Amino acid sequence: MSSETRSRSSLPFYGLALIGLLGVLAPFVGSLVTTNIFVVAENDPIAEDVYVTSLRGVVDGVIDGDLTIFTGDLVINGEVTGSVQVFSSGSVTISDGARIGGSLRGAARSVTVSGQVGFDMFASAASVVIEESGMVARDVMAFGGVVRIEGDVGRDVRGRMIRTVIDGSVGGDIDVATQRFEAGPSAVVDGDVLYRSPTGASIDAGAEILGTTTRLPSQSNFVYGVILTIANLVGFLGFLLSGLVVLFVLRGSSSRATGAVVTKPIRSFLYGLVAVVVAPIAVVVLAATLVGLPLAIMLAMAMVASLVVGPVPAVAALGNRVLWKKGGILAAFTVGAVLWRAGIWLIPVVGGILYVIALVWGIGAWIVGFVETRRGDEIPLALLPERLVAEDRVPDNWVPPLSPSSGLRVDNRVENLEVDGVADVDGVE
Repeated sequence: MSSETRSRSSLPFYGLALIGLLGVLAPFVGSLVTTNIFVVAENDPIAEDVYVTSLRGVVDGVIDGDLTIFTGDLVINGEVTGSVQVFSSGSVTISDGARIGGSLRGAARSVTVSGQVGFDMFASAASVVIEESGMVARDVMAFGGVVRIEGDVGRDVRGRMIRTVIDGSVGGDIDVATQRFEAGPSAVVDGDVLYRSPTGASIDAGAEILGTTTRLPSQSNFVYGVILTIANLVGFLGFLLSGLVVLFVLRGSSSRATGAVVTKPIRSFLYGLVAVVVAPIAVVVLAATLVGLPLAIMLAMAMVASLVVGPVPAVAALGNRVLWKKGGILAAFTVGAVLWRAGIWLIPVVGGILYVIALVWGIGAWIVGFVETRRGDEIPLALLPERLVAEDRVPDNWVPPLSPSSGLRVDNRVENLEVDGVADVDGVE
């Protein structure tokens, strides 16, 4: 059966799978708004919970209920009487004068609060800012890069971040793990300050901390250190097992992908860089349409899987070089995984860079490997030991060996066989 026939015969099964997936998602899709730009106008309030996927969201009016939104940028200028759950690939802004009656929870590139949040705030972002006009009535929990609080927080501030700046009012305690803790001249903390950091705090003389200020080493808990070590070990074993399984199951594509890292390094890296940038955008665009929503879900699942198996070709190529192309691709991957993970663990700052480079390079190599497998290209010779690599051309002075018979019989006669212009049959010249 030809490949074209097989592809046509499998179409009904793909169609049934798609219908089944839509059936599973139907209860959720029924109350889902999909659009390029989601806008709530001032004169058009919404009196129910809203679930949205869009490229951008703007709330100028009132949503009398909860808002759950997957989007790029989100700007709230009006009011949401319930809570807001946001998953954003861009920025989230609660403008001055805006109000969220419940809690604000979500992940984004940046979160800025200039308005009011009636309950708690949970944010994971590279930048979390509560501006001077902003207010969170209860607790703030933040994870990410820089957290700056210049407005009012009714109760506690907790989380893990790189830099923490308090230059506003905190009605409860502060308990954070951070690389650097700063308290500005306008800081007022009614409770205690407990920070885990490798450096001491920078506290302005004008700051008012009514409780005690305590600094703990960033890794003072022995049990925490043991748990972290076990988690790292389990993560490494999971990566190793996943990589070995993928290399074995996808033998053709994985070999070509590993070879692409060696023979096409620039092309593989550029393909991976484009994929890393384009894939999240494609998920948002597809999710904004009802037809593309299943594809968005599958692409998102592929992105999650790539975080684990994406670096595999690059790691295998590293091991292949270390072993001098001996031992096979599985052994090369095992050795490369040990060296790669050791570099990530032992070099704190560069370790993250090593992961990103292997991820981008590996994803691009997977793309090249799948394309070459589709075309039926041969496995790159760069992965084979030198003793198994055939010569590219036949030497000019090579003479084919003669048969055991010293001549060729044609019409019952012995004809001379000339080799390089010399007639020699049975030693008779």
